[in-house]
Amino acid sequence: MNNKKINEIAVKLVDNVFFIKAVAFCIKSVRGRLPYARPVPDPGSIKKILIIKLEGMGDAVYLAEIAGRLKAAYPDIKIDILTTGKVPVFKILCPLDGFGIISINPLNILDYYKTIKYLNGIGYDFIADATGMPVNVPLMLAFIKTSKSYIAGFGTLKIKKALYDAIEDLSGDIHIFENYLKLFKIFDIPRVKKFTLELPEAFKAEEAEGVSASVIAPLPAAKNAVLVLSSNAGGLMHRKLPIANSVKLIKMLNEKFGDIGISLLGGPDDYGYLEEIKKAAENASGYENASGNRAPFLKIEKTKNIEEAMFALKNSFLNICIDSGLMHLSSLVNPNTYCLFGYSDPKNSLPFNNIGFYSTSADTACSPCSFYRISPCAGLKCMEAINIDAVMEDISVVAKNF
Repeated sequence: MNNKKINEIAVKLVDNVFFIKAVAFCIKSVRGRLPYARPVPDPGSIKKILIIKLEGMGDAVYLAEIAGRLKAAYPDIKIDILTTGKVPVFKILCPLDGFGIISINPLNILDYYKTIKYLNGIGYDFIADATGMPVNVPLMLAFIKTSKSYIAGFGTLKIKKALYDAIEDLSGDIHIFENYLKLFKIFDIPRVKKFTLELPEAFKAEEAEGVSASVIAPLPAAKNAVLVLSSNAGGLMHRKLPIANSVKLIKMLNEKFGDIGISLLGGPDDYGYLEEIKKAAENASGYENASGNRAPFLKIEKTKNIEEAMFALKNSFLNICIDSGLMHLSSLVNPNTYCLFGYSDPKNSLPFNNIGFYSTSADTACSPCSFYRISPCAGLKCMEAINIDAVMEDISVVAKNF
């Protein structure tokens, strides 16, 4: 049973009026007459902030951007980020000398209890819950909230509306960055949609400790393109470009750019599908490169960690990505990022840096379906509708700048 299924069951059990009233009664009994809800605080009075984000690697990029701006505007505020091992982006993008990164396994009861005890000892003035649906987060905050804590979050669950001080609308009609900014609207931080994050020094160098040479220089070819064609983490089976579209894209890239290397990048949940794409491409006519050589210009990039994936994206001359966490990381490290949208909408997910995008969301009745809900779709209709010829026409227009 995956995390999303567990959370769905938990929501049914917990997110109801009777449970909320019971929690509220217990809190009132324990805290007596201490004020629970409090007025909007003055930013100058805030000394300790907790940001919570347990899921969404791409979303974490924009929260890291906001956290960086917050720290620049209020350098004396202590900022901690509560996350999980599945979202390592914060440890890379938020330097440890400026932020505290707290990792939790929310499905481990002992870890959950220890984290509540630890957070209780800090006493945060402001808490931003940037999660979507996980019901265990508001339960945690119900027990760490003090009379001085001000909690802002999205109104995705009834229990949040009962326990939080500020509820914001999580809208699919604006960019995810703008959604997250709502949680921090009491602070005076810039709203402009561009990256100001400083990448770690290791990513500015040609080589880095712990990153394999095969990732720094993926192929002996003069140029290497990275394709992110599957994003199956969490069992979201519709997040992939169909094999026929993928094979055509590989063939047309080879015809357009000649002797290039092509790397298929994804996580462990994607490797099986990427193997299918690779095999289909190798068996298709036109697989030969400009020199008539059939091997090995196409390979699957099996990186050990996110750092290696970021290096692969950084060192390519072109990245073509379906909407995924890797797409947003690509945008951060390499402006030559072209984006493919089917199950999601570019107005909500288009990364800051890109050379263009192709979207079928306006042409497919069931799309977008990925905005904090699991698609019931068993097919790939929205992704099948991506016109590879049109994609290559877009790329050809800007290719002279590569």
